[in-house]
Amino acid sequence: MVATVLLLALLAVESVAAGGGIVFLSLAFHSCAAPGNTCDAGLGTGVVTVGPVLVALVLVGMVVGCVLRLVRRRLAWPLALVGIAAQVVVFFAALLLVDAAVQHGF
Repeated sequence: MVATVLLLALLAVESVAAGGGIVFLSLAFHSCAAPGNTCDAGLGTGVVTVGPVLVALVLVGMVVGCVLRLVRRRLAWPLALVGIAAQVVVFFAALLLVDAAVQHGF
C-alpha cells in the first residue's frame, strides 16, 4: 500500500509536469510568422487542448483503479507504474504531433 501511495504521488507530480509541458508546446506556433514556415493551426490547437485533458483522464483513471484494487486487497502498485508510463506516452505523442504541425522553411 505504501508503494502504491508513493507511486500515485509521483504520478500526480508527473501529471502536472506533463500537462504544463503540453500547454508549453503551444509556444512552437510563434515561429509560424517567420517567412517560409507553415503551420497546421487546427492540429496544434487540438493537441494543446486535448493533451492536458488526456493527462487528467489518465491520472483520475489510475487513482480510481488503484483504490479499487486496494479495496479488494490486491496489488495496486503495478497499475500506478502503468499510469506513469501512460503519461510519458501521452506527452511524447503530443510532442510528435506538435512537431508535425510546424514545418520550418529554409
